[in-house]
Amino acid sequence: MLDIGSLGVTQLETYNEWADNGLIADDAIELGFGSMPNLELISHLNPSLVIGGLTRLNEKLSHIAPTENISLFPITGDPWQAVQDFTLALAERLGHQEDARRLILESEQQLARLSHKIPTDQAPLLIIQFRDDRHVWIYGEDSLFQGILDQLDLTNAWNKPTNHVGVSTVSIDELPAIEGRLVVLKSPHYTSSIGDRLNRGGLWQALLRLRGGNTIYLPVNYWTLGGLPSAMRFAETLVETLEDT
Repeated sequence: MLDIGSLGVTQLETYNEWADNGLIADDAIELGFGSMPNLELISHLNPSLVIGGLTRLNEKLSHIAPTENISLFPITGDPWQAVQDFTLALAERLGHQEDARRLILESEQQLARLSHKIPTDQAPLLIIQFRDDRHVWIYGEDSLFQGILDQLDLTNAWNKPTNHVGVSTVSIDELPAIEGRLVVLKSPHYTSSIGDRLNRGGLWQALLRLRGGNTIYLPVNYWTLGGLPSAMRFAETLVETLEDT
């Protein structure tokens, strides 16, 4: 995002599987799960700074290197402003404020261009991601994607309570009763297994018929709980798909 290299990253393999964007250096080291990073490996890397989002790890990490918690979630208030504030906070800690301001400006200019490409009279969008064959995450008003919908003058069909990252877990049986055009995020998990099983089974097809309307299947080349670059790739993919449907 700010052209700064990382010695190591938690859940790196999963990130690359989802995003595949080349933003993280090839020689970056996998550090394990975000909630349980490999402290011995982090110490061996001798970093000058550790940036994370879990306060409970601060004491252990601070014995290794200066440690900062800079996290986008939970989002409170305006989601687009939250994304900007997160970007600026990270840049300030790294001494790259000007790069961050330029990135935000370029993103806003791109969003303005994208908004003009969207066909008029768009129905509210219900953005879902399959967790398994029977359950989905629905992205709500305090998710990363809400900020993009706001900037593109699109409406989120979901206004129910969500968890700390802005999603609600819902059974697919409930989807026919929820208003809005369905947007299915084709995550790696969906592409590798769930999608085929859903297409072979009758329940999902029956639910789609009950809902009516055109369902959008959106390719995922971003981290759905990421920052500004992920938000922008979501915006570009969404607008491109809306143009074609």
